[in-house]
This record gives sequence, C-alpha cells and structure tokens, in this order.
Amino acid sequence: MNGGMDYMARNTESRRDIRAWMPDAKSVLLCGFSYGEPGARHASKEGHGRLARYAAREDYHPILRDRMNEVRDWLSASVPGARGVAFCDMSPILERSYAAAAGLGWQGKNTLLLGADIGSYFLIAGLAMNIELPADSPGPDHCGSCTKCLDACPTGAFPKARVLDASRCISYFTIESKGTIPEPFREGIGDWVFGCDVCQEVCPWNRFEKPARALPPASIATELPLEELAGPASAGVRSRLKGLPVARAVRKRLTRNALLAMGNSRLERYRPILEEYAAGADPMLAEQARWSLSRLPGAA
Repeated sequence: MNGGMDYMARNTESRRDIRAWMPDAKSVLLCGFSYGEPGARHASKEGHGRLARYAAREDYHPILRDRMNEVRDWLSASVPGARGVAFCDMSPILERSYAAAAGLGWQGKNTLLLGADIGSYFLIAGLAMNIELPADSPGPDHCGSCTKCLDACPTGAFPKARVLDASRCISYFTIESKGTIPEPFREGIGDWVFGCDVCQEVCPWNRFEKPARALPPASIATELPLEELAGPASAGVRSRLKGLPVARAVRKRLTRNALLAMGNSRLERYRPILEEYAAGADPMLAEQARWSLSRLPGAA
C-alpha cells in the first residue's frame, strides 16, 4: 500500500533493525519535537490552497539533526568511547516504531504516533549509540473506540485502523505522485495543495498539542492564494517557499495541485488561468485544467 513510493518496499531489513547500517549500535535515543500551535485555527479559506502545518516551517531535517548531534557530542564527552549517529526522517529506518517502543507514544489508528501529553503535531529524531542506555517501555494505547480520524479521511485512505493505503492518501497525491491524480479522488482532495492534516485536526488528543520550542515559527501562512501558485505570480511565491518542506514539490506538481483546488473551489474568477493551462503544451496540466473548468458554474 505504498502507492508509487517503491522505495518504501526496499531496504526492509534496514528499516526493521538499525544495526543494518550501524552494526555496533546498542541503544537508540528518540526525541519528539513539537510543531504545535495551540489555539491556532487552520481552516479552508476561499481562494486559497492549504499546506500541512509542518510544511509552512523551515525545513526541520537539518535543525533536528543538529539538536541530536549536540546530544551525541555531550554523551561522547561524558562517556569515553561513546559514538552515535543522528537520524531524522532521512535514514532507512522507521523512526515511529522505535519511538513507540521507547514509550514516546503509541501508534494511533491514523498510523501516526500519538503522545498523551502532546498529541500528534510533533516530529521524531533519533540517535543510535554504541553504548548501553537504560531502556524505557512502550506505553499503552489510548485510542479506545474512537474512529474520528478514520471517518474524517476525505479519500478513504484507511482500509482499517492503523493501516494507511498511500495510493488513496491526499499527502501522497499532493507530494509524491508525479503524474495525473486519479479523478475519483480529486473532489476529496479539496483545497489541499501540499500534504494534509485532516486526520490530525479531528483527533481528540491534539487538544494537548504543545507550542513549538526547538523549531522556529512558521515562515508562511498555511493558506496560500491559488493565483500565486498557478498564475502569473507563481515564480514569486516559489522564491518565498525556498528552504521550506513545501519547496520539495517541483513547480509542475504544485501547479497541478493548485489547478485541482481551483476546480474544487468552483470560483469563476479562475476561468482565465484554467483556460490558459487547458490550451497549454503540458498534457498533465492541460487535462487537470479541463477537469477543473468542468467544475465551474455554467460548465456543460
């Protein structure tokens, strides 16, 4: 259920056991870094495309790796011979599994890690060490009978609890998918142009989200004008996205997502932009623009 992300099926041994790439590892230290904004309301805004919360901040990978390297250096100075390797979302390891085993939280029904005192708006970084550290125990599952996250998914990406079908996931469609987004899922994508937070927005445990401390504040709003993403000003907005996770979406894909959101908005003001792309040379963008034109008022 990896969609087109074939790399998820590779290096399975490395994903299961960190010793596949650090043979002398004896302990793994996991940390959670909040990117929460208690009290903030991230909702649909007419004429705008939405970003997942994490995508509106400075790229977290180097920031969190640096934080974990500081811990490594402290341990190395305190314990002769201690050596460690920091990792954060870029190594062939499923950090979430290690974090759950370490008691950082439990795997929610939406497959995300949930913490009883922090919710799910946090990022995981780890440090593999060649020394023995006291072990923690996994915590209990607190999801109970709640299925709000499963029920809220607009594209039905959860065939059952704790199983995500990436080929139906809005985050996959808007970030990873390189081609045409399948028509049956387009309406459900709504105004999301990079990622999706729906299953987190409805989770009761996120009433405990904590403000970000280790991460810098959001650099841009989580709602961006669709004209800026696909219209004449798109080059300007791309420069504003530099250094943010959303910048990993190549211009063509972000344009495709914006064109889709224009159709779902049903706003007549997008007709000129959509007509221009519909007559353009790029077949994927032209097809998406034609579909969106068919959603506007008065379309045959």
